[in-house]
Amino acid sequence: MTWSFLHPASHAVLGIAVLVFVATVAIVVPTVIAMRRGTSTDAVAWADLLRRDDGSVWTTDRVLRSVEASCRAAGVVFPGFVRASVGPTVRLDLAAPTVAPPVPWTATVDGRSWSAPMPALQALGLVGTATDRFATAVGLGSDTDGTVVVDLAAIGGAVALGGDRAARLAVAHRIADQVRTAPWSTGTTVLTVGIGDGELGPARSVSVHEAVATVAADATPGLLVVRTLPGGTDGRELARLLERPTGRWAVVALQPGALARWTLTCRRDGVLTSPELGTVRWVDVALSTPASTPTDTVAEPAA
Repeated sequence: MTWSFLHPASHAVLGIAVLVFVATVAIVVPTVIAMRRGTSTDAVAWADLLRRDDGSVWTTDRVLRSVEASCRAAGVVFPGFVRASVGPTVRLDLAAPTVAPPVPWTATVDGRSWSAPMPALQALGLVGTATDRFATAVGLGSDTDGTVVVDLAAIGGAVALGGDRAARLAVAHRIADQVRTAPWSTGTTVLTVGIGDGELGPARSVSVHEAVATVAADATPGLLVVRTLPGGTDGRELARLLERPTGRWAVVALQPGALARWTLTCRRDGVLTSPELGTVRWVDVALSTPASTPTDTVAEPAA
C-alpha cells in the first residue's frame, strides 16, 4: 500500500503505530525508573565503598573542642550531651539540664538544650589538647538540621540495632570505625563479643565475663559491640553498669534485646529510625578506609 494522508487505511496504520509507541513508553519507562530506584536506594550495595569526608570530621571535632573550650573559659561544668545536631546552628541535647551556658551558647527555658551559631563556635580560640571526654561520641548520619552525633556512653544503656541484617552491620561498622579513628576518640578501646573477625574492622574479641569486668573497671573509655545482649546475671549487671552517670563505656548490640535503652531500626535504603532520633540517613557517614567488598557480601556467622 502506498502511504497517503488522504487514504483512510494510512490513518489507521498511523493510529496503530502511535498506540503501540505510547503503550511501549508506558511500560518501559516506569520499569527503567523502578530498576534505577531499586539500585540507587540499596545503600548497602555501595555505601562501604566510599571514603569518609575529612572536612565533615574536622567540623564535628571543632564543635566538640569548642564545647570544652567555652565551658573551661567560663568555669562551667559541662554536663555532657546525649545528642548533637551539627549544622549552621549547633544544638546539644544535654545529659542533665543546665540553664547557665557559657558564651556563645544559649539554653532553652528548661535547660535541656544548648544552641549556638556555627560561625560563633569557629571563632572561639582553642587552647590545650583535646581530652577523651567525647571518646564514645559518633556520627550516626544526617537529618534536616545537619550531622547527628550521639554520645553512646551518655545514653545510660545499650543501643540495639534492628531491621535489615546487612544494614545493621553497616551501621555498627561505622560506629566502631569512628571510635577508632575520629580525632576526638582515636585510640579508644573496641571490644567485641560474638562478632566475626574483620566484620567491624580491628577489634579485640573477649568473652562475656571479660567484657562485663572491663566495663565495671571503667579504667578507660571504650566501646563494646556484642552480637546479642547477654541474658541472666551478666545482662543485668551490664545494664546496671551502663546506668552509672560517670561510666565511660558504651555498648552496641547487633540485635534487638529487652535490656536495650535505645533500638535503632536500620534499613537498606540508608536510613535508620528510632523514637529518640527520628529519621537519620546513616548512609551519609562513610568509612575512614573504604571496604573492598560491600557489607552485604559478608556472611553472618552463626550466633
